[in-house]
Amino acid sequence: YGVIFLLFMVGLETNLDEMRRVGADSARVAIIGVVAPFAFGFGLILFLSPEMPLNANLFAAATLGATSIGITANVLREIGWSNSREGHIILGAAVWDDILGLIILTVVSGIVVSGSINIAEIITIVVVSALFLVTAIWFGPTIVKFAANIMGRLDIVEAKMFTSYLFVMVLAWVANLAGLATIVGAFAAGIVLSDSFFRQYELAEEKPVTVRELIMPLEVILVPIFFILMGIQVKLESFMSWPVLVVAGGLLVAALIGKILCGLGARKPVNKLVVGLGMVPRGEVGLVFAAIGRSLGVIDDAIFSAIVLMVIITTLMAPPLLKIAVRNHRNNSTDA
Repeated sequence: YGVIFLLFMVGLETNLDEMRRVGADSARVAIIGVVAPFAFGFGLILFLSPEMPLNANLFAAATLGATSIGITANVLREIGWSNSREGHIILGAAVWDDILGLIILTVVSGIVVSGSINIAEIITIVVVSALFLVTAIWFGPTIVKFAANIMGRLDIVEAKMFTSYLFVMVLAWVANLAGLATIVGAFAAGIVLSDSFFRQYELAEEKPVTVRELIMPLEVILVPIFFILMGIQVKLESFMSWPVLVVAGGLLVAALIGKILCGLGARKPVNKLVVGLGMVPRGEVGLVFAAIGRSLGVIDDAIFSAIVLMVIITTLMAPPLLKIAVRNHRNNSTDA
């Protein structure tokens, strides 16, 4: 439940209009930002730790494609770049990044469960994932409006709460029935849900309570439990193991290089380094991917600890590096 509401809140922060505005640049940045880290990570782990099982290598490499849209959005807001072209590209790419990352995660999970690489099965998973997301985004508003009309007789707060909770749970369940991760459905629910569906039932004199504010208590209770469970599974003694540090170092290098290179997908006039650094933090999304790998029994204590170390370092180092890059860009623009 913590993971479901975490991805649901990430989806709520998604602005589809912004994605369309810088769609081509964001899509290119996202594709490079998923493919490059995955390829670099898989190759580096294969070179540094050839004895690692193939499934574990695939899952570890898949976690590198994640981007924490929440952390990036907060940093951009803090430095006043949320409305810049770079900011729009980063946020749009982060959303595409999550979608592509979830599809890759689903494909890798399918390979792990089936025990073999079946091209037809991979194509099926990709097609089902794409169809599910498109269908949810296309028909979701109609379903929410229908539910809002039924719930409209209730108090507006109760109507929003029940509709939002049921919608995210139903989509998570349907995603699971389709053979996808439940977080795919939760993310899609967050993208679709909007306070505008309930406008006609809100009284003009009242201060409207947003869906985000209503779901926040559930997130505040459940999400920290998820992070606590993630922390409990990290074995500190594993950081004293040289092989673990080597794998963590390889993942970190692949994570940084792969995301910084994705800035090449943005066309001028934008600062490609700023775009690349904005995609670096993995945050909660990287931990979700690692947790799924752990639940499937693919990732052991050592690999899990290495992934968590990579997530922590990229999450902590990205904001200051992004601020430095933006400051240098501003100084160069002023000098010019």
